[in-house]
Amino acid sequence: MNGESKRLQSIEKDEFYLNLCLQNAWQNQILTLPNPSVSALVLDKYGAIISLESHQECGKPHAEVLALQKAYVNLSGDDAILLLKDSAQIHNYLIQHSKNLFRDSTIYVSLEPCSSLKCGETPSCATLLKTIKIKRVVIAAQDIHKQAKGGAEELEQCGISVTKAWKSKNLTSINHKANHLLLPFKSLQTKERFILYKYACRLDGSINGGQISSKAAQEQIHNYRTRANSLLISGKTIRIDKPILDTRFATLNSKDTPNVTILTNDKNFPRVAPLFNVSNREVKIVHNVDSLLHDAKGFIICEGGAGLFETLQPHIDMLLIILNPSINTKFSLSMRLNQSFHFAHSMQVGEDLFLWLLPKQI
Repeated sequence: MNGESKRLQSIEKDEFYLNLCLQNAWQNQILTLPNPSVSALVLDKYGAIISLESHQECGKPHAEVLALQKAYVNLSGDDAILLLKDSAQIHNYLIQHSKNLFRDSTIYVSLEPCSSLKCGETPSCATLLKTIKIKRVVIAAQDIHKQAKGGAEELEQCGISVTKAWKSKNLTSINHKANHLLLPFKSLQTKERFILYKYACRLDGSINGGQISSKAAQEQIHNYRTRANSLLISGKTIRIDKPILDTRFATLNSKDTPNVTILTNDKNFPRVAPLFNVSNREVKIVHNVDSLLHDAKGFIICEGGAGLFETLQPHIDMLLIILNPSINTKFSLSMRLNQSFHFAHSMQVGEDLFLWLLPKQI
């Protein structure tokens, strides 16, 4: 095999493993906010995958730490490290016990490891990678966080081989996909808000007739709600569906219930729907989009039909379509819009397909 063939083979391998990281990270999309959803994969010296892990929750160990924890067990046979849940404890254990265990290993990461300048609940991943002297780091996307960015340069300055997808014309597609994954995090960083529109329908596009999504999809949406600062819904949806908009089906340890904002033209909107009776919640009623956006901060989930979507369309950052594999001729109401999107990702949750879409202007 000549030099050019080896180079192309290496690029294809990098693309393949970074793709695995991205697919894995999407499983925890939204659930890690306000942190980004990140995944990391470790190869041993023979090129075998010895770990693939994702960041689970803000304040908990980062993806690199979890991947190195699992890889350490597979390389050393020492599983005592699995008892540790705190990021700093895992860092210290790896530094004290790994010695030269990772000197021939490669780590693939969907986002640049946080630099030593980072101040937060978890220690710097770049510092850990430098200390354990990993051989190579391959990164899909550059960090934009003011304190966390710069990890790639730190690693290079220590003599570690670093491949940055945003600097490689052969990995442009991967970098593009990685930035789609990071859109919620980047929106919060740059605009101080991220607006997700959730829309559930059947295969025929129908949306009426009661509950559409499977139990697993319901649980996932309720998990997403635990991470939201606010739910935005139209007055029409409240009058017709009378939703509770709580997190009772959430499977996460935290079941925090978000506040609710109602967008309606009715100046005397009645406070009789079940959602008004949920404890530890603020319900705000607004009558125009300008006043809504003036105070809108954090992660906002919009739930509704075509009318609300059309009103909010210029301000929506991402659309989540939940497609249930059913057709029912009794129901015919569907969203009727003249709008197209970029496809970002798809994944199956229970019986439903979650389609993550981006407005064309993004």
